[in-house]
Amino acid sequence: MKMLGRATPTILNTAYQPRQMWDGRFRTLEEQALGPIIADEEMNQNLNEVIMELLAIPGYVQLFERAYPGEGITKQTIAKALANFERTVVSGESPVDRWLKGDEKAVNEAVKRGFALFEGKANCAACHQGFNFTDDGFHNVGLKGNQDVGRFAKVPVKVLRGAFKTPTLRDIELTGPYMHNGMYQSLEEVIDHYNRGGDEKETPDPNMKSLNLSDSEKKDLVAFLRSLTGSPRDITFPRLPQ
Repeated sequence: MKMLGRATPTILNTAYQPRQMWDGRFRTLEEQALGPIIADEEMNQNLNEVIMELLAIPGYVQLFERAYPGEGITKQTIAKALANFERTVVSGESPVDRWLKGDEKAVNEAVKRGFALFEGKANCAACHQGFNFTDDGFHNVGLKGNQDVGRFAKVPVKVLRGAFKTPTLRDIELTGPYMHNGMYQSLEEVIDHYNRGGDEKETPDPNMKSLNLSDSEKKDLVAFLRSLTGSPRDITFPRLPQ
C-alpha cells in the first residue's frame, strides 16, 4: 500500500511511443510490461515464480501454445502477451478529429477558440504535436518542490534534470491526476501552472514562460482539451482459465 513517487501513466496509445515510462527507460512495450512485475515497490514478484504459477494452470498452457506455438510459457512470451494487449488500447475518434475533417458542427466556438490558443498564444503545440498530441520528448516544466531528476538519471545532460516524457493529450480529461507526480487533480490546475510559467526556475524547458491568459481564454483551452476525448472502445474480456 505504499504511495509511489510517480503517478501511473495511461497505457492509451502506448503502441505509438518510441520510449516507455515517465523517464523513457524502456524502449519497448515488452520491456515495460515486465518492469512492474519485478519492481520491488510494485508487484515485487520473481518472474520464474510467475512462470511456474502459469504452468500449473492447464488452460494457460493451452492458450500460450495457441498464441505462440512451440515457444511455451517464458519471460519472453509473457512480455509479448501483455504488450500485444496494450497495443490494442488506443483512442477513438474525438469531436476535434471530426471537426478537423471538416464537420463544423462537431465542436462549439469555445473549442475552436481553444484550438487557436493551443496552436498560438498558449504555445501548447511546442510539445504536444501530431495526431497523438505529444513530441515524445522530455521536458522540465518547473513543478514546485520536485526532487525527482527524471530523464537525467538515464541521460545526464543538464537540460534533462527534472525532465519527464510529454504525455499524450488524447482522452486527457479521463486520465488524471496530472503531471509525473500526480500533483494536479484538474485540467484547470494544469492550465494555471503553465499560465504562470511553472514554479521552479532552476532548469526549466526553454518553452516555459508566463502566458498571460485571461480567465475566458483558460476556459476555452480546457474546452479544447476535453474535446480530445474519443469515442469509447469496447473491450471484450476473455474467459480466463480456472
